[in-house]
Amino acid sequence: MERGETYRRTLEYALAIAGDELALSLRMKVSPGILKNWLRGISEISDRAFLDCVDIIIQATPAEIARSRESMLKPSSPV
Repeated sequence: MERGETYRRTLEYALAIAGDELALSLRMKVSPGILKNWLRGISEISDRAFLDCVDIIIQATPAEIARSRESMLKPSSPV
């Protein structure tokens, strides 16, 4: 798997843990517009953003992980 795909999948997992785009953008301290561009593949995800996502994932509570898995199994809606 290439770097960009790894970064995108990690971002999507962090999004599922955060619950929604606004919550994730606040946790990552980026604008919702930047986050949308990353999710849509318009902009490349920075190394810092990737590491922020990793931090969100490793700090997730068991409840957040369970909720994120449920949300990731649902058919995705367009970003």
